[in-house]
Amino acid sequence: MSLYADLENRCKRRLGRRGFNITNEFLDEMKAAQEKLEMSPQLPKILKKTTAPISTPQDATTLTSIPPTDFIRVYDDFGLLYVDDAGNEKGAKRLDTRQQLISKKNAGISGEIYYFVVSNAVIEIAPKLSRATLFTMTYYAKDVVLTGANENLWTGNFGELILGMAGTEIANWLRDDRALQYFQGLAQTERRRMVIQVEADEWGDTDLTMGGPD
Repeated sequence: MSLYADLENRCKRRLGRRGFNITNEFLDEMKAAQEKLEMSPQLPKILKKTTAPISTPQDATTLTSIPPTDFIRVYDDFGLLYVDDAGNEKGAKRLDTRQQLISKKNAGISGEIYYFVVSNAVIEIAPKLSRATLFTMTYYAKDVVLTGANENLWTGNFGELILGMAGTEIANWLRDDRALQYFQGLAQTERRRMVIQVEADEWGDTDLTMGGPD
């Protein structure tokens, strides 16, 4: 694990300005780097969370308390689970557009639950619930915000990536072309490493086959 203070000292050393005070600037850029990473299309498994079962009342068309406040997006297409009439856990089916959800409502569907993520605070479902229903969600969660005194999952697992991104902005601010090239290269290398890890986690339990049926 990379300690936050170690990352700051490493940034100063690689800038060649050991006595240079960039404490506030470094923290600001580290926060900005974390925000950018958490908006990226590929997220590491370390951000995966699952909620406790949450009861949603009869006649509901939106979920309450889901998604949580740290929600980024659902983990996968079956990231939302519910308990059906027989007491079995089933996967709700994620839709890509709200129009698809409206079409399901207009078709008078039953027996399955479909959902669409309206925003990072609202999930709409169809059909309207016929009874109180338990839901759980597996999702990517925002990490705790850095304060300069704490560590988080990004600094612990991808310290060189977040350092490279912050260092790039600081070097650009200092108009230090040599440092800028170094930190840009570091950020690109470490982002590739993260993407490779994300893909390995995603496909690690999948048996891949080539070609179609015989």
